[in-house]
This record gives sequence, structure tokens and C-alpha cells, in this order.
Amino acid sequence: MKKEERDEYEKTYGLFKFKRPLPSEIKSAMGLVGESILFKKLISQDYERFYDPIKIPDMRDWLCTHKEYGQTYNEYIEKDIIPVDPNHNKIYIIRLFNTDNDDLIKEEFFQYIINLLEAFFSGMKIEVTSSYMNNTENNSENVDENNGENNGENNGENNENNNDENNNEENNNENNNNNENKKESNNNNENEENNNINKSQLDKTPVNADLLLDKLKFDVPPDAFCVFGLIDRDLYTENVQNGKLIIKAVYGKRSLPDRVGIFSFARFDPFFNFSAKEKSLTKEQNFKIFLILMRRICSAITRELCYMFGMKNCIFLSCCMNGTSASEFDSKQIELCPICLRKLITNISAKGLDLKNYRVKNPLVVYERFVKMRDALENFSGLYENEVNWFNARIEFLKTLI
Repeated sequence: MKKEERDEYEKTYGLFKFKRPLPSEIKSAMGLVGESILFKKLISQDYERFYDPIKIPDMRDWLCTHKEYGQTYNEYIEKDIIPVDPNHNKIYIIRLFNTDNDDLIKEEFFQYIINLLEAFFSGMKIEVTSSYMNNTENNSENVDENNGENNGENNGENNENNNDENNNEENNNENNNNNENKKESNNNNENEENNNINKSQLDKTPVNADLLLDKLKFDVPPDAFCVFGLIDRDLYTENVQNGKLIIKAVYGKRSLPDRVGIFSFARFDPFFNFSAKEKSLTKEQNFKIFLILMRRICSAITRELCYMFGMKNCIFLSCCMNGTSASEFDSKQIELCPICLRKLITNISAKGLDLKNYRVKNPLVVYERFVKMRDALENFSGLYENEVNWFNARIEFLKTLI
């Protein structure tokens, strides 16, 4: 490597002086020593042609405001992995919302999301069940009265859930903007405009994430790898700090030891903080908003489920597992980089065997997963046109290696 090129890699960015990884560090992070020649090729051959380098962060990006150590493949299998085994090989998606009445996501597109998950986590069984929130109002409080004050004081704090330091940290970056909207809403509680709020909005009372997570812990099927609840209502957590109750809005929460997690897509609605009157748009405008929402949901769910496998934020290449601030979310990609892809494929393929000594027996699972991902994304009616083209190019290239 020339000196000028190496100097570029020595540049630092942000509060924690992030450095882009060297090409040699990226290859080392894949940990492909000992794997079959075909598997190595299918995972990493000419990866520079297909995978973008990790973006140089600007001042609002995740890597400028958070310390990230990354996670190599070897680090994953040695200390972080949550193994899949034949007795726990099913991902349960608990649908905590009613697609018949919800204005964010309809049944047809929810099925597309499930098809995507089946392709993304190829080799796992996906089962969907419904559980409508009949009693959550008893667990909910008027969080709006407190969020403006408490979130403002704690914006930027890490929301560490169950010893997982990456859980929901990126969501805190959005709290400041939401606080201003909530304050304004709270100051207008007696305005006539509030009388226009329809029943569907009244049904969106925020839910205590801790109480909801506790409910899921006691209802984990014996064959579950994990149970993951999806909800269209805002979530919040309560903590006592210095004798003061702190209420914080969150996107979700998870307990890795209990193999349960929950995730809310309410704040993915671009009009989350707007009244019903302000949401009056044309069909074309509503469709554009819907497409934004769908992309956000798909990229968020796949990443949140990857956390359930013990995977951490990626710092090596442009990847679904990159840490993400609010400003970066709409540019989030849907696929894993070769390093993270190897973690997932090897874990699922091993079926509980010793990962330190395991070698993938059927390398073609890599190729087959690319085909499944391409087919699943094609169902989204043009939403992922660029991604489909990328998968087609990658598939054609892999055919030359088989």
C-alpha cells in the first residue's frame, strides 16, 4: 500500500477518533482460515467489487458520536455467539398489532416482511402468531407528560438493556427532536384541535417495554431460538436515577439470556408526531411515505434479529449491522457484509456443534441464500429495485465459482 493511501486510513473521525479498517484488517476479520476453498470464494472472492467501504462519517453519523470496537468472526464464536441448535431453531414473530385496522402496515406487506426474514435467516424456521394488546393500557402511563422533561435531560445517554451495550443506543439520537414535538403537544392539551383525534390515535397509548418484555419471557415455546414481538405503539422504559424517575422513549428492548425481544415501528412513521389533520395527504404522497416506512421496518427488523444471534455492530464494510443514527436510517442497506454473513450462516449451519472447530459442510448454502434474498426483495413491487440488481450481479458472479 502506498504511503498516501495508508495516510488516508490513519485519519480519525468524531469524538472517539474512529479509523477506517485497513483491507488487511477486513480480510483478517472474516476468519476464513481452515474453511473449504469453495466456501472462502463464495463468501469473500472479489468482495471489493460488491461491497462498499464503510462510509466516512460526518458529525451527525453514528460513528462520530459512539465508540465502536467492531466484532471479528473469531471474536463472535469465542465469546459473543448465541448458538442455534436443533432443539431451538425457530424464530417466533409475535404480532402485537392488528393489520386489519392499522394504517401503517397491511397484511399483504406484512407477509412480504416475513418472506424476507425467511430468506435472510435461511435455515431457520419462522412462525408468526398474533397477540393483540388487550391489557396493555393497564401497563401504560401518560408518558407524554414526562418525556419532554426527562428525555431532554437524558438525551444521549446509553440505554443498556440486559448487558447488551448496543441495544437501542442509536435510538437516543432521535429523542431530542421528538422531545420538542412532544412538549408542543403537551402545551396544547386543551386546544380544540385535540378534539379531532380519532379512535385509532387514542388506541396508540405508549406501552411499558419492560412489562411487555417480562410477559414474553414467560411464554417462550420450547423449540424457540427466540421470540420477537412487533408492535405499532410507542414504547418507553422507566429507570430511577439519583432518586428521580426517568422515563425514556425507546424503539425496542431485548433480553438475550431469555431469548426475547420487542420492537416498535411506530416512530418509523414519518408523521409520528403529527395530528390527524396534518396527516391529510394525497394517495401518491401516502404511498411514498409508506415506502419509506417499509424500508425502515425491513432494515430494522433484520438487524434487531441479528442481535439475538449475538452479533454486534459492524465497523468493517457497508453492512446491515452498521450502527445507525437518525440521519442515516433511510440510507441503511438490507444485506450483511461478508464478515457478518459468515457469522450468521455458520451459526445456523452448525446446529449447535462446536463453532470453534466447525466448518461449513455445504458451501452452497451461501449461494442459495443470495437467491432467496433476491426472490424475496422482488416481491416488494420495485421498492428494492437497486438491491435486486445487486443480488442478480452477485449471483451471476458466484455461478462462475461453483
